Amino acid sequence: LDVFDSIKAVLDQLKTDGYDIGDAPSTKEEIMESVLNDPEARISSPELNVAYRMSTDEYYELTPYATELEENWGPAPGNLNSDGQNLVVYGKQFGNVFIGVQPSFGYEGDPMRLLFAKSASPHHGFAAYYTYLEKIFKADAVLHFGTHGSLE
Repeated sequence: LDVFDSIKAVLDQLKTDGYDIGDAPSTKEEIMESVLNDPEARISSPELNVAYRMSTDEYYELTPYATELEENWGPAPGNLNSDGQNLVVYGKQFGNVFIGVQPSFGYEGDPMRLLFAKSASPHHGFAAYYTYLEKIFKADAVLHFGTHGSLE
């Protein structure tokens, strides 16, 4: 699956159907560049475009189950999808379309944890991403491209 070619095809169809895709790039390479490369990224940070910074106050206010995640991850913001003070949402908005980068599950270093843990929960950055989509961006639909989307 060529993720960015697929995203380009969907953007093209959305534009044809009259949806507002703003100034979305016209090539898959430009789409990839705009979503994955942040001109302000530090050398030690992932080079992903930061679309939104959610304060921990906003996160706890908008995410009713946030305190339940503390059992596995401690208090927000944690160290995944965080700048140390805020939870960060990676992606780029074009008109009424948001192309986001879903956070990792946070168990990559310990894959057996998902199989044997009595409780496993998403980390705060993962929860903040979907809180952003639902309550701030107010997405009417979510399409996953690539592998292992959490809503499969």
